[in-house]
Amino acid sequence: MMNAGGGDQRRYVRASDRRLAEVAAQAAARIDLETLKHRRSEAAGVTTERSIDGTVVTATSVIECSLKEMQALLNPPTSDRYACVMRELVGQDFIYGSIVHHAEEITTQNVSVRTATFVKRHILARNEQWCFVSAVKSLESCNNKEAQGFTVTLASLHPDDVFTGKAQAASVIHIQGLSALYLVTAEPHRKMRQGRAKRAVRVTFCAHVASIPGSGRPSPFRWLMMARNREEADDASNGVVLARVVQLARTLKQFNVAVRRRRLDAQVLADLRKVQPSNSRCACCTRRVKVSKSLFGGAKRGSTEGRTKEDARGPKRCQLCGFLVCARCVCTVGKGSMSEESLASSKGIKYSQTVHLCEHCMQRVDDADYDSYCASNGSVSPSSVIQPDSPGAEPPSAVIARVLSQVLGNASQEEKPVVIRVIKHLLSPKQEEKSKFRADSAELAKSLGRLAEEQGFSEEIEVKDATETKHIPEVTPEGPTTPKDEEKPPLAGATGRQYALQYADLSDDADDDTEDTDETEDAEDVEDAEDAKELTVVSRHPVPADEGYRLQWLDTHPNIISHVMDLPDLELLCNIARGELQCDATLVTMFGPSACYVVASTDPAWRGAEIPRDHAICGHTLMTGEPLLVRHPEADSRSRSRTAEAQLQSERSAAFTEAKLATCRNLNTHSWLRLPKV
Repeated sequence: MMNAGGGDQRRYVRASDRRLAEVAAQAAARIDLETLKHRRSEAAGVTTERSIDGTVVTATSVIECSLKEMQALLNPPTSDRYACVMRELVGQDFIYGSIVHHAEEITTQNVSVRTATFVKRHILARNEQWCFVSAVKSLESCNNKEAQGFTVTLASLHPDDVFTGKAQAASVIHIQGLSALYLVTAEPHRKMRQGRAKRAVRVTFCAHVASIPGSGRPSPFRWLMMARNREEADDASNGVVLARVVQLARTLKQFNVAVRRRRLDAQVLADLRKVQPSNSRCACCTRRVKVSKSLFGGAKRGSTEGRTKEDARGPKRCQLCGFLVCARCVCTVGKGSMSEESLASSKGIKYSQTVHLCEHCMQRVDDADYDSYCASNGSVSPSSVIQPDSPGAEPPSAVIARVLSQVLGNASQEEKPVVIRVIKHLLSPKQEEKSKFRADSAELAKSLGRLAEEQGFSEEIEVKDATETKHIPEVTPEGPTTPKDEEKPPLAGATGRQYALQYADLSDDADDDTEDTDETEDAEDVEDAEDAKELTVVSRHPVPADEGYRLQWLDTHPNIISHVMDLPDLELLCNIARGELQCDATLVTMFGPSACYVVASTDPAWRGAEIPRDHAICGHTLMTGEPLLVRHPEADSRSRSRTAEAQLQSERSAAFTEAKLATCRNLNTHSWLRLPKV
């Protein structure tokens, strides 16, 4: 049986998969699920009720997220992510935990065996260890509709039935007799301002702590014995188990922070060292902010030592858009929820430290769709999803030659000159940086040369390219020609975005820079606060450094878009890129002042499409020379537009938008070809 690591065939649990499912079913039977479905009280907090055979602990909370987001939080697939979740929710009390087994024989529900070790509650106690089985099951839906919720059942296992992922029996006490259940149901959509709908789920935690006979309790003087003389495992008392269960019930308050942390994993934050703010007013409410105080005030960045109370409440820089935000409009994610030790060991959370966002960015992050992102288990960084080629994989130069050979075989006499022009373009000398992640120029020249000889047009390219191919071996990169496994390809935004995201016109008029008295500034703040509701949240497209030159060139060539539309050369380049990337579709876009035009694509449905530039995420490829990789555009705040006008425009082009997002989900990579600069 495959264990949680996926590489070892040993089985680390004594019980069979069917027996584990039975244990989870017996634990779920101890909890009245129908009563929990009708529990709507959140203000009551954590309730504790005595029963004949034990104690029942219940808590309820409403979390603004989707069902898949909550399922990814309650049922992490790997040991690293499971440990990260426990550190976020439990904090310093969590020591260690792992997933030791996945019950692959059970197909009706997701059953796994997990362990958790907690810090002792006082100096004379011992650490607590919990070995349990976890079972995730969808709620039965009526009328054959999609399930509107799921349950996560937790049931204690005897420590002798688990062979790994735990501490020595003599050094800990074991949590036994605990049956818990998370009931997660979808809440009706909440209508927010501007007509937006918020998704939310209701999470109800219910645990049953069985009564332990008094004779089974360990002696209060057992701690005086040496650890090496303890051979049998001790069970935790009712009070210890109940205290730990109450702590788990109170962690529902941390779910909102944990969900938002994982949403930030899908974003590319700005590199504040390179993105300099250009606004002297708050990006949300337009109140004046003190630029010098936000940039140079307080202690060292990332540290709270030496800061005054006023500094902590002062203006901040939004780590997503890069602009200054006043203390009233800043949203802080993760403040004080994780210790320094937890932050250092949280490898599964990219932005595990405190993050400051403006209200606009926080709104856009919350409005994005993370279902597909959670289904893929998320990724720490874009480059982490790129796997090295297998030793027997076809090199890129051979792929390009093979695709061109296939195109030549199916091309007519009128289309063959197009292929020859593309081959000449690929063989033309280019001043490119040396990189192990590019196709080898020498191998590409050899492959295309053989192709030209086979097709009988080698003479057409030999006159021009014979002298060029001789110099190709001289520019081969030093060292090995293939990247090592630990090397990552250069990607845009891998170390942070180096430009700001602008949502509104933040420029200050010359009249506003005049000297104002305190009373005048207070009056302006009141007016600005009233006008803040009217500010738009639509994002503006990023502007590259050569924007003026590009637009000027387009003005002097007004028919260039219609001229390159459906150009055979571009169509062929799309086919080459599709064959090399092994994706569903590729496209070439051309950007105008306010829109981008799809001038070529392998998918006929995309050809000739016109998209508002503010809504096209591919416009971010103009900001850097490195390739842009966006696994889940629907979860990226750069591609979200949330005003009523933007929603109306999205409805008009719904067919194109849905096709684009569907293709991006299937691709797992979103690629664009960049035309050479004119």
